[in-house]
Amino acid sequence: MKMHEWVKTVKGRITFIFEGYRSRLVISRFIHAEDEEGKTTEWSKAFGSRLPHQVLSSFKIKRIIVKRGKEEHVFKSLKELFEFIS
Repeated sequence: MKMHEWVKTVKGRITFIFEGYRSRLVISRFIHAEDEEGKTTEWSKAFGSRLPHQVLSSFKIKRIIVKRGKEEHVFKSLKELFEFIS
């Protein structure tokens, strides 16, 4: 929830890329799934019945891309991301 509120406040976007997994979790105006090409895909096809917090805790994060305006930051862990948005 904290990440989603931050994204809406700064009009940004957070993309979670997972190791060995094709789908990505994206937090922007809404939380959704995307394929490797950046196209929105059906959540249930991408992650099944998992909720967003379950996806983040059950898949190994390869990298996290944060876009805010023209800025782009790349992180390797949720800890780094939380330090950035705090």
